[in-house]
Amino acid sequence: MDINVDKALLSVIRTGDVKIGANSTIDAVAKGEAKMVVVADNCPLDLKEKLEDINVPVYVYPGTSVELGRTACGKPFTISALAVIDAGESDILALI
Repeated sequence: MDINVDKALLSVIRTGDVKIGANSTIDAVAKGEAKMVVVADNCPLDLKEKLEDINVPVYVYPGTSVELGRTACGKPFTISALAVIDAGESDILALI
């Protein structure tokens, strides 16, 4: 099944529950709330290292943090990472 990642991200932002930003993502993972983590391809190395040993699926978005934030999520800022807490009406969890 082919999933339009940008469409799925917009849908989860609008209908689901997400934590945006590196610190919020790490907190959601630590609390066991995250069902999935999405990171930009150019996210900082220290963030990638912190997320390597987690028991949550990580999807690397094939674009920069600018593209993830503005294009994929429709936000007026960059996003290096986000945690999906509830997928809402999105099919984003099919990426894992």
